[in-house]
Amino acid sequence: MNENVESHFSWTSRRVVLPHCSEDRKKAGSSGLVMDCRPIPERPDVRLLVYHDDTDDSDYDAVAIGKTDGVNDIPVLTTSEECLLVAAARSRTHPAIVLAAPPGDDLSRRIREVTGQILRGGPLLCLLVCTGALSVLVPLHSSVSGDR
Repeated sequence: MNENVESHFSWTSRRVVLPHCSEDRKKAGSSGLVMDCRPIPERPDVRLLVYHDDTDDSDYDAVAIGKTDGVNDIPVLTTSEECLLVAAARSRTHPAIVLAAPPGDDLSRRIREVTGQILRGGPLLCLLVCTGALSVLVPLHSSVSGDR
């Protein structure tokens, strides 16, 4: 079993180790990936990924910022779907993955839903696998009062 050399502990996030072997990655990821492009010419380090899940016939969107392939402990952030590219354009140079959160007014509930989907497995986990990350840090709850 592959173990991460780095360790992480936080009261606000949890580490999720993503599948490492190529067979697991292929099974979990690429079959539903319908888009992987670089939408901001000024930011070649930004990738827009769209994953389609046939089970619920839904699309899941994410923006990978910076080098994510083969990297551990990449923070997963959430925002509304309309703000994905704005969040990417405003981001720092450190790697991060921004997921489009489900619609709704309660930010804490949306973050819990995203985190639950990632921890249980499913389309959002498959989408994260498509970024090439080895492990991600998912929020356990919201520490902010709203989207920006």
